[in-house]
Amino acid sequence: MLKEGKSFKYKLIVEGALIGLITGVLISVFRLALTYADEARGKLTEAATSVHGGAFILAAILMVIAAIVSALLIWEPDIAGSGIPQTEAELRGQKDMKWYKVIAGKLAGCALAIGGGLALGREGPSVQLGAMVGKGFARTGHRKLTEERLLITCGAGAGLSAAFGAPLAGAIFSLEEMHRNFSADVLLTTMSASVASDFICANVLGLKPVFGIEISSAVPLRHYWAVILLGVILGAFGALYNRTIDLMQDLFEHIGKGVAKIICAVTGRDVSVIKDGLHPTKFAARSAVFGRMLVIFAAAYLLFFIYPDALGSGSFLVDEIGNGTFGLSALALLLVIKFVYSTASFGSGSPGGIFLPLLVIGSITGGLFSRVLGLAGFDQSYIASFAVIAMAGYFAAIVRAPITGVVLITEMTGDFTTLLPLVLTSLIAYLVAEAMGVVPIYTQLLERSMKNQGAVRRSRSFDALRERKVVLDVEVHVGSRMDGSHVSEFRLPPGTLIISLIRDDAEIIPDGNTFLRGGDKLEILTREADISDVEVIVGKACHELDQANTEVH
Repeated sequence: MLKEGKSFKYKLIVEGALIGLITGVLISVFRLALTYADEARGKLTEAATSVHGGAFILAAILMVIAAIVSALLIWEPDIAGSGIPQTEAELRGQKDMKWYKVIAGKLAGCALAIGGGLALGREGPSVQLGAMVGKGFARTGHRKLTEERLLITCGAGAGLSAAFGAPLAGAIFSLEEMHRNFSADVLLTTMSASVASDFICANVLGLKPVFGIEISSAVPLRHYWAVILLGVILGAFGALYNRTIDLMQDLFEHIGKGVAKIICAVTGRDVSVIKDGLHPTKFAARSAVFGRMLVIFAAAYLLFFIYPDALGSGSFLVDEIGNGTFGLSALALLLVIKFVYSTASFGSGSPGGIFLPLLVIGSITGGLFSRVLGLAGFDQSYIASFAVIAMAGYFAAIVRAPITGVVLITEMTGDFTTLLPLVLTSLIAYLVAEAMGVVPIYTQLLERSMKNQGAVRRSRSFDALRERKVVLDVEVHVGSRMDGSHVSEFRLPPGTLIISLIRDDAEIIPDGNTFLRGGDKLEILTREADISDVEVIVGKACHELDQANTEVH
């Protein structure tokens, strides 16, 4: 079985590379579509104020976009939002997305939404698109569920790699956020996919980093008190961001229901069925989706005239902030508008991610922080450094994946001079956000998605799929509860079995009396329906440090 496992590993690396190549082509097309959409939005912004009747033309175009995006969301609800929570649910056996519909709907929906001015990003959608490439590869090739989950993970990493030209971040994100297991085998497979996808995108789009910000002066050690203070601010601000996203989703749910009631009343439909908001008719549900899109695109329409810099993901703002283009008051205004509008854009449920918008907000925060220190005579040559440092810290506070954040920002900027403060700020921001008791953003979104899905009756085919068997690879970490415990102390769900234990490259068939120790690799057989429960148990038993194991006797 050990030899078979090695050959399976080599096979996965090859398949991962193939998925990466396909994902690279798909994301290259996606990024080119977004580039054209951004150019079209720029022309619309200019025409709206300079062409006779431009305001009416813009209103008509945004209405059409709102209607098309609504139709896509109704056609395939799983394209809503960033797509990362849906992908995590897929990996945990809680969702079975139609991969071909998600690919088509997500690509078109995101291009239209971002082109229409919504403050959304390409990274979450790219992760979902890559994951669906992996799933499509597995389903068309009739792969087993264990292999399918690994290929979905590969595709997710390849998607992020292609979105930002960051192969290391793509691989690490897949393990840190998606797979939740730092397995060497999974890392190698995902790395092959990430490198392959980045290779394709680099050939299509070039090797230039996403952010062209130039750091002329790194923050010296004597000013690290400012780096620590910035980390504390970002931790609290990140917690506020997560709570605001939740509030915006609640707000747009109410807006959707309100618009649906109005439409039902105007068209003579029965409105009583949507009063409780739990079981709306198809007409009412579709009206609610259109209502949410109508309101958020109405907000975009106003910003076309009032503050066009807030439209879209705003990636160009990072370079301008680093160059010192914005003063104190301009940064403060930009931060407020960008924060409210980006959280509202995501809260509306439109297809689009939050990675890039939150990185932009982080850079604005860093620039503003530098400008405030400047009032006390602080050298403003460090503004670019603070903008970059703040992006990583804000990411760590919101996503709660600090390793990914540090690697991602380093790859996106191509700069290593800020690596030490980058790590320090991310760590502090992470700890502050954790201490405030705010759930990581993708966990928060996943829980909300599963709560909403719980009110919907699942199909028999979905329930049948959840009976499929899957093998989970688990490593016992040193100092965890299972380090020094017997297999019988695991307390796994009924029907879940530990079928293999690998220690020092030797395979052991375990039983209840088998003694576990740190570094052991386990293969756990379970049902797809129990994946989520098993991962929670494994996380607490094998990955978290146990106080009893760390005490000095």
